[in-house]
Amino acid sequence: MFILLFHSPLHLYFLIITDYSWINFPVKVLFKRIVYWGFALFFLFLGACAEKGNEVRFGVFPDAGYESTLAWESFDTLPKSQTLFNPGITRTPWWIGLNLSNPTDQERQLYFVPSNPHINRIQVFENRSSRPSMELGDFFSFEQRPFLDRDLVIPLTLPPNSEQEYLIWMDKVGETFHIEPKIYDFGEFQEKKAKDTLVMGWILGWMCLVLVFALFFAAELKSSSGAIYAAYVLSISLWLATHWGLTFQYIWPEQVVWVGKARPFFNLTTNILILLLVIRFFPPHITGKMTSRVIWAVIIVQVALIYSIFATSEIMSNTEGKVQLLQFTLVVSLLSSLLVLVYSYQQWRAKVPLAGYYLLGVAFLALFGIILQLNQKILPMGLPSYLVDYGSAFGLMGETGMITAAFARKASLFKKEKEKLAFEILEKEKQVADQLIQVQEEERKRLGRDLHDSIGGMLASLYLKTETIQADNQEQSLTELRQMIEQSIQEARSLSHNLTPHHLEENGLENVLSLQINLLRQKYPLDFHFFFKIDSELPQTLQVILYRISNELLQNIVKHAQATEALLSISEIDGKIELIAEDNGKGIDPELPKTGIGLKNIQERVAYLKGNLDLESSSAGTTITITIPLHA
Repeated sequence: MFILLFHSPLHLYFLIITDYSWINFPVKVLFKRIVYWGFALFFLFLGACAEKGNEVRFGVFPDAGYESTLAWESFDTLPKSQTLFNPGITRTPWWIGLNLSNPTDQERQLYFVPSNPHINRIQVFENRSSRPSMELGDFFSFEQRPFLDRDLVIPLTLPPNSEQEYLIWMDKVGETFHIEPKIYDFGEFQEKKAKDTLVMGWILGWMCLVLVFALFFAAELKSSSGAIYAAYVLSISLWLATHWGLTFQYIWPEQVVWVGKARPFFNLTTNILILLLVIRFFPPHITGKMTSRVIWAVIIVQVALIYSIFATSEIMSNTEGKVQLLQFTLVVSLLSSLLVLVYSYQQWRAKVPLAGYYLLGVAFLALFGIILQLNQKILPMGLPSYLVDYGSAFGLMGETGMITAAFARKASLFKKEKEKLAFEILEKEKQVADQLIQVQEEERKRLGRDLHDSIGGMLASLYLKTETIQADNQEQSLTELRQMIEQSIQEARSLSHNLTPHHLEENGLENVLSLQINLLRQKYPLDFHFFFKIDSELPQTLQVILYRISNELLQNIVKHAQATEALLSISEIDGKIELIAEDNGKGIDPELPKTGIGLKNIQERVAYLKGNLDLESSSAGTTITITIPLHA
């Protein structure tokens, strides 16, 4: 029955968080380990539940101000048939009577465990004695316990062939009183302690991993909901450790006043944080505005309750005040669970993303929490002690697992949105840059046409005019003038071609560069080598930029390198354009900065295309290698 009860939510949880399509590889691995760890803990938990221990049959009656001598008189007529006692919130101490026998010839050391680590005071009376043989409980420091353990353990020594009578007075006035005593010998007790330690270690280890995830999500999402979730996980972990008595053993062993306040404090703090979490994770923009107002009202009430616990000491010391406080705390705790369920359901019905995770997780916890709260404080149902001890922890594992899955999903969606936005911004920037380049090219074309048609035309007319002058005494001057005009025409044509590549669209990049190199061969005494092999169709913008880079490199060679031989190579290799410009000139002086206007222009164009530029220079020449991704 127990396995059937939890099979469906665990199976759904497993399916959700093992859908790894929305998380990164390292997170996948960790999530997978958590899932398997959770299932291992589940079966370990079932194994712990199967352990029954040695039942103790006892009788119980309320303390009506009895002295121990009067209590011993009631002991003789006390029926000793109970194995579990749960009066809920009690207003009186109780007397527990039991008989233990040792039929062996050896002394026996037994350990009596009430299975409740939080009893204010315990006094043990043996064999009609009017004075207690030992005292322990939360009103005493941890070091005063007769047996140092997180649970309240009463060591009992039975002489050989004897029967011992015990009266145990237990005071838990104003709080939930639930005991299911067990008796163990040394070996049995050590086995139980090891199993309990293992189960609690697994559960707290799970919570620590969830806390790490919560802190990661808080940093990744940069949102208050992640920080609130981390605080919630920490608070609920401290509540579990306090519920099991671990905090009194390891963190505040001397703080006897704080021990009684710690559990209601962490209970209220946890309620506040889970309420804050759902309304921060799902702001009531679409639905749940009225519910969110009720949630804020309940949060304020619980803050007031926390204040009353610390500011009004009379409440915790007065029995009736303490009972009312705990009962009211129970009511607001149940109301908090109900509000989280209702609010998550409203968001889920409104198809708010990820609301289903919260709904399933909180429902998982509420199943345990409501039953345990009713069992302990309102309607005792005789639940066994192992379910009282670990049931809420198992519910919390299911809840935190689902909420962590919701945060992981949110982080994945957030990352995808960031990547999509970054890609859109990059595309927009590229479009703007392409438009800017297009505008620049159009302006260059206009300037090139103006140079060619106006200045070039005027110089050509002037050159023809000189041919009509026939005076012999002006022949030399006319010859010089004609040479100057011819050079001006060539320079204007060269400037025009540099501003606007001559028929680039019609002839293609290879032909235009080949023409440019032929012009340079005619003008400069250099042996130029040109290699071009591109199989892919290049966008027009890329062709223009490659032409500008190549032209800039060629101008640097002819003007500054003092070389006799040069190479320009453009090829396509593994989806990249590789452009190499090499010369055997004097190289670049290492003492001079390598950020001249020409080289800077080249670097900016290469950076725009998300390429790389590598420059090697020495006295034997300079090699510049540029690689540009073809599909940047």
